[in-house]
Amino acid sequence: MDSVALRFIYDGVGPVVWNGGPTDFGLQDKNDLLMQGKKISDHEFVFDFQLQVKTGKEGQPIFLGDFCHGSPKDRFLYLSWRSLQGHYAQRFLLPLTNITSAHVALAQESGVPLVGLLRDHQPKATSTGVNIGGRRSVEWTLAVNEEVTK
Repeated sequence: MDSVALRFIYDGVGPVVWNGGPTDFGLQDKNDLLMQGKKISDHEFVFDFQLQVKTGKEGQPIFLGDFCHGSPKDRFLYLSWRSLQGHYAQRFLLPLTNITSAHVALAQESGVPLVGLLRDHQPKATSTGVNIGGRRSVEWTLAVNEEVTK
């Protein structure tokens, strides 16, 4: 089975309400473990990882691996913050559905990762203090010479 390299960049300040530490934030795998990212600035973290990929019946990529969640037609990643008590303080659902077969082929041929960026500098919480997570739009692009191109 083929694989593709991905790099996800989180540029944000985190949840409004959270009592966790650096080990309580990261990409969530199927076993509820969090892969920590590399901190590159006060508000930026980079997560480098590989996903397996196969071609679906309609030619679309179907991603597989420890970090893939959801049905084959609606795969996504979780970016998660866990409280000290072990509960999720916030989770963002990051869709993989806008990655095309052409994106995958370009990344595989060039040997550079597909890059997704999420900017989140205005986190929100409800009036009762519950963080607002949910689905966040991520545009995946091809990284070339440390720059991101479409």
